[in-house]
Amino acid sequence: MKAQQVLDKLIQFNTVDDQDNGGIMKYLSDLLSPAGFKIQLVKNKISHKLNLLAKYNQSKKTVLTFSGHTDTVPATKAWTQEPFKLTPKNNKLYGLGTGDMKGPIAAFISAVLSFDLKKLKKGLNLVFTYGEEKDLDGIQDFLKKVKLKTSLVIVGEDTGLIPVVASKGAYAVRIEFKGKAVHGAEANRGVNAIILAQQFIDKLNQYFVTLQTTQNKIFEIPFATLNIAKIMGGDLINRVPDFCLLEFEYRTIKQRQGIKIYQDILQILRLMGCNFKIKLDLQIQPMILAEKNKYIEAVAKITGQLPIGLNGTCEGSFYNKYGYDCLVLGPGNNMAHQPDEYISEEQLEQGVNIYQKVIKHFCQ
Repeated sequence: MKAQQVLDKLIQFNTVDDQDNGGIMKYLSDLLSPAGFKIQLVKNKISHKLNLLAKYNQSKKTVLTFSGHTDTVPATKAWTQEPFKLTPKNNKLYGLGTGDMKGPIAAFISAVLSFDLKKLKKGLNLVFTYGEEKDLDGIQDFLKKVKLKTSLVIVGEDTGLIPVVASKGAYAVRIEFKGKAVHGAEANRGVNAIILAQQFIDKLNQYFVTLQTTQNKIFEIPFATLNIAKIMGGDLINRVPDFCLLEFEYRTIKQRQGIKIYQDILQILRLMGCNFKIKLDLQIQPMILAEKNKYIEAVAKITGQLPIGLNGTCEGSFYNKYGYDCLVLGPGNNMAHQPDEYISEEQLEQGVNIYQKVIKHFCQ
């Protein structure tokens, strides 16, 4: 089946916040089951959302697993194309999720179904998850319940078909600063929670500057980074605010760096002597595949591209956490999360071609 045909069907499912999670998983099941794949649906007991594992030839050594998330971000008002309809125009295929990441899913399925699977000497897995765009809950739930029989996992994010062998860790922190409210005319008698947050931000920025000396050159931005994302506090213009909420995230470049940073953040707060409440809302370890690795060498040779690192994060971090060798590779035009998202016809077909070569190398 042609990749564009598969992509046309995938785009029609509204999987923003996994709204049609059941529908898209049924379509994928109905597509792969007749080809001989054994389908296993893995349901979350609370949300009832589904992950899907399609297994082929598990009696033989399984060396390759393809993984893709089926959910998308919402389409903004800036869209001029129909989000849930694949629209070909000037060699571009418009639609919500064409690059992130229904395009890579369609390319891999098309590559798989182009083979006489009975002639493959090795087994093959396909994993389709929910919830990547929101909280990465799907992949975490899946890996807690399923032990994959595999040597290598390829996550099909849009990388422009350049192999990605490292992605940064991601940590999200929420701090509530507590001050003392007094009349604005007597501000010196109160404790301004917004100023406490400001003082902390200054110290935090200074701290992250010191971290720039620790680098990992695989990443385009080779050091840990900080993003102050949200600050809310105060109510009346004539009252000293006694509460301020600060939320920020930081990205890490190596294992265990994230927790060390969090411990240092706690120390900064304690030395300030202020009243605060802190919560670590998200902690994702970086995905880092060893530089001297036969899988990296093989995929780099197939693609003709040197491996790179990803400044963002993805499901690969969790595969890495559970002990699987994992890299990220998929077609796309760097349009993820943007209005009028598209994948070029050329990238889609190149993706099929690269995936065919990957399957041939590892499974034949």
